[in-house]
Amino acid sequence: MGRTRAIGKSGMILAAVLWLLTPAPASACPSCKEAVAEGAVEASSLARGYNWSILFMIAVPFTMMTTGALAIREAAKRGELPEL
Repeated sequence: MGRTRAIGKSGMILAAVLWLLTPAPASACPSCKEAVAEGAVEASSLARGYNWSILFMIAVPFTMMTTGALAIREAAKRGELPEL
């Protein structure tokens, strides 16, 4: 029981130190901050651009993995894969 308490205390101390050493969150890059301050039209187009970029960053890896998996499946169906 004493060892468990020592591990628990050291774990809490480590968590507190790591929490204190983490940097403060960044509010925004200067270019984005200026674009939002300029007006509502620029801010909405900036937000739309961020949304599309995130969607593409999510979609591209899944598309590549699906294409690769389908290519392997088709090659396996035709018997073109070498034996391991």
